Amino acid sequence: MGQIEQESGCREGITAFDGGQGLGQFMPATAKDMQEREAALRELGAEPMPYAPRWAIRALVLYDHWLCQRTGCKGFYYVFRSYNGGLGILNREIKNADSCEQEAIERQCKRKIIRLKNGAMLDFCKVNIEYPRLIFKRAEKYIR
Repeated sequence: MGQIEQESGCREGITAFDGGQGLGQFMPATAKDMQEREAALRELGAEPMPYAPRWAIRALVLYDHWLCQRTGCKGFYYVFRSYNGGLGILNREIKNADSCEQEAIERQCKRKIIRLKNGAMLDFCKVNIEYPRLIFKRAEKYIR
């Protein structure tokens, strides 16, 4: 639930500025890939349904599991960073750090910085590094 709250604020019909859709903020290509790969999603329908809560929650859990099996370091910190910023990019940072220590990997982060329409700067390293920490913080209330 912490991840869903972080992704979409628990709003099923939301579309983000970058094209992320629904509760899990799936990009269309990722939703399509998940739909093709996972029989458990095809049970719900023939096409991806990122705006349907049942599909989105199931897809989010399945995608986290898939990432867990492929991330170079173990733990939800790394799964969440992969979910947010890409498995290949994170695994490259892990390889460059030659370590599974979070701080060493974070020092390897070299991602773009963009200017939003409102003029604010968006640093993708900062966003990606903070993403798991925000999820863990949000999850505290659900754990209780």
